[in-house]
This record gives sequence, C-alpha cells and structure tokens, in this order.
Amino acid sequence: MTLGYKNYKVTGGGYTKLYRLVMKEKIPVRNMREKKDCLYLTLSVEYCGEFERLCIENGYETEVLKQKGMINVFSFFKRRIGFVAGGIVVLGLCLYLSNIALRFDVLCDDEAICKSVMDVLADEGIKAGSYIPDINLVVVERALKQNVDGISWAGITVKGNSLIIDVVEEIEKPKIEYERLPTNLVACENGVIEKLEVFGGQVLLGVGCGVTKGDIIVSGEVVETESTWIDGKENIDVDTSYVRSKGQIYGTFERTVTFEQPFEDEKEYVTDNVIEKNFLTFFDAEIPLFLNSPKGYYSSEESENKLNFFGRELPIGIKKLCLTEYDFETTTYDEEQALELAQDKAYRYEENFLSNFEIKDRQSEEEITETGAKLTVTYTLYGVMSREVEFFVNK
Repeated sequence: MTLGYKNYKVTGGGYTKLYRLVMKEKIPVRNMREKKDCLYLTLSVEYCGEFERLCIENGYETEVLKQKGMINVFSFFKRRIGFVAGGIVVLGLCLYLSNIALRFDVLCDDEAICKSVMDVLADEGIKAGSYIPDINLVVVERALKQNVDGISWAGITVKGNSLIIDVVEEIEKPKIEYERLPTNLVACENGVIEKLEVFGGQVLLGVGCGVTKGDIIVSGEVVETESTWIDGKENIDVDTSYVRSKGQIYGTFERTVTFEQPFEDEKEYVTDNVIEKNFLTFFDAEIPLFLNSPKGYYSSEESENKLNFFGRELPIGIKKLCLTEYDFETTTYDEEQALELAQDKAYRYEENFLSNFEIKDRQSEEEITETGAKLTVTYTLYGVMSREVEFFVNK
C-alpha cells in the first residue's frame, strides 16, 4: 500500500461470485467481511481501478468509506487543478526565462549596422527565446566580424536575459592614389579611337586607329631616346621609366544584345485577401497571438504599439502584422505582344546600361521562334572605351 488504501462498501448481494472473481484476478483485498447484506473490504490504491471495474461489470455498487495515504494528496491537488497548473506554469516560466535570451542591445548608432548585426545573429540561429548556455559567443563574434560591413570589432556580453552586442565601427581610410604600380590604358571595346584625354603615359595608338579588347592604347612604360654624335658616330641613349597612365579614351564601337520574350510568362499579382496577425512583444521576444499561419505568398507591413505606464514606455506591447496576399498566374502572349515586350526590355536596357554613351545608330532584327519572340539589337555607341590596368615591372 505504497500510495495508500481505500475502505470499500459493496452492495448488490450474492458476494460468492465476487469472491471468486477477486481470487481469479489475484486482487489482494484485506479485512473482507459481510455485515447487514453489505460487503466491506480494504484495498490498496494500485488495485482500486481493477476492482471497481469488476464490480461494475458484474452488477455490484461500490462506495468509498475512507481513504488514506498519498491518494489524499492527489485528491487534494485534483480538486485544485487550476492552482496546481498555475504553480507549475509559473515555476516553468521562471526556469525557462532565467536561461533564454529575451533582449538584444546593439551598441551602435548606425541603423544599417544594427540591422546587419541582427541578421547575422538570426543566421547563426540566435533569436528571442534562444537558450543562452548553448550559444558559443566566440563563434558568433567571429561571424559578426566577417559578415557585418562597416565594423572592425565585435564583442558580446550576457547580462541576465540580455545579449549586449558592442561593435566598433571602421574608420574610413583616406583615399590615397599610390604611384608605385604603373598602369596602362587598355581598350575594353572593339572600335575606333576618336578622342584621347591623356594625362600620363606614352600614347601607342592615336585617333583613327582601330582597336580590339585588350589592346594597349596608352602605355605606362615610357621610352625616351636621345641621339648624340661623338667622333662622327651616332650614340643613342635609351631611358625607360614607368608611370601611371591617366586619362580616358573615347571612340565609336558596336555592341550586340539579344532580348527574348516567351509566349507564356508567369506574372505576380496582388489579391484582395488581407490578413492581420498580432504578436505580444516582451522585450525582443515575439509571442504569436494566433494558432494557424496563413499559407501562400504575402507581402508584409508591421507596426508596434508599446504600453505606457505614467508616461514611461514598458517593454511590453502589441505588434501588428498586415499581410497582403499575392499569387502568380501564367499569361499568354501572341507574336505581336511578345515583340512589344521584347522592345520594352531593350528600352529598359538602354535606360539602365547605355545612359553614359551616345547611341549613334540602332539596328534591330526580329525573330519568332517556337517558344517566343527574339529581338537582336546592334548598337553603334560613342563613349569611353578604355580602362586602367596595373602591371608589374620585370626586373
């Protein structure tokens, strides 16, 4: 009777059958006796369920007259299940909250750096609710130094439920033009030179010369010769120096680009379905106030209202997330529509990538394939067609 016992009163008459059933099931009853057409017995709590089942199945009624032991404790708590559940929840919360991260303080005034720091922490699996003892601070600090642009050092300190991330911003170095490495001005297009703006170096190809990609137009290797006559003989002195070739080479060149538009294209569209979801925020933790997450594709806008107490903002609030659903649909085009869309792509290309050039000529060729329309455009452009390339001097 480890957990206690119960004293039963059984009614129903004909207890011989019950005696046999108790013996057959090997139920260890005690103090079994009949009195005034009632059967009285004592039974350990472990066997009470089985005994009561036998009585019900065979038409006997049972009444518990007395119970002692741990069963009384269980009954006490059973009658006060709300109190017990609340105590367990509070105890669990205390144990849980004492070892999880609830707040992140990034000691930096640059919002972009703060956002990058939080993004890296999320990539490392660290967020509100993370178990602090499992966080390898050295690994996280190294990840911050490697992945956050604009910082030279990062350190993390644990204070209670807060992770304090201290960063040191990089001091921008002054831009210095080093003259130690010589450079060439090299053609980056196939075309014809029409104008030179050279502030250093030796010009190898002049106006009117045709060039291909990679040709050296202005060399950083400057060779000077001086001729003198001694005793009737010409003496030529060669002096080689290495400089940085500064300037820009302008010319006319061609560029061919192909734009394709398939007859079937998948487009994104916004539906009329707008869903609002709320979160309870506690420091940096976000507790969802909903059970099911919406399925599909959504764009989101969020806002947060913090609670105030006598004018002071509390770390508790409600975050509202407004979700606007969008989906994809397949659009079919005919030949004319596909060609128009290909022309639009060419126009956007000109706006984005050819704005620094003068378009002298534009020749287009249209083609209809099995899958869509193809537009091949050959541009005749005028503009900068050189770039500066460093080189090493052979010793």
